[in-house]
Amino acid sequence: MTLVRDTPAGGLVTYPFQNEVDVLTSSERRDAMEAINRKCPAGFKVQKEGEIPKVSRAADRAWRGQMGGGRLWGIQFACQ
Repeated sequence: MTLVRDTPAGGLVTYPFQNEVDVLTSSERRDAMEAINRKCPAGFKVQKEGEIPKVSRAADRAWRGQMGGGRLWGIQFACQ
C-alpha cells in the first residue's frame, strides 16, 4: 500500500493486486483502508476507485507487452 497523494482533505492510496478477487479481499486492501481510517478518523467518502495503468498502453504495445507487470488499484478519498 502506498499513499500516493496526501492532502489535508484526503488523498489517494494505491495497492497491488493480481486478479479481480484480490481487489476486495487482499491484505493490501485492508492496509489501504486502515491508512484511510487513520487519516480520516471522523470518516471519509470514496471519490473514485479503480485500476490504475502502470504504463501507457501505447508504450506497452511498442514494447510488445514486456513493460506490463503487476496491476495497481487506487482509492481516491476525501475526509469528512
